[in-house]
Amino acid sequence: MSSQPWVLASQRVVTETGVREAAVVVRDGKVAAVLPPSEVPAGLPVEHVGHKVVMPGVVDCHAHINEPGRTEWEGFETATRAAASGGITTVVDMPLNSIPATTTLAALHLKAAAAEG
Repeated sequence: MSSQPWVLASQRVVTETGVREAAVVVRDGKVAAVLPPSEVPAGLPVEHVGHKVVMPGVVDCHAHINEPGRTEWEGFETATRAAASGGITTVVDMPLNSIPATTTLAALHLKAAAAEG
């Protein structure tokens, strides 16, 4: 990941006060600032996305990632790709659909190994 700061500018940025035109300064992969477009520091590369909505990522607090054991239903790769395509940046996996169910420390270690690939 590049440490070079850059800017994502949109006419529709969702902020804590509503939707407005803004510039999001990104540094080290994280939001460093949300500024009015007129306050963007000179020299930073700017990606203009017009009217596309820029918003915080969504948390899915009830996901069923059936790995290990039932990847024909859905595994980490397919679940996280689908989540990311819909703006979901965090998933909380429900423990009961994988084999074994993630209800013991040993099963949690298996689940973590499956997540690592």
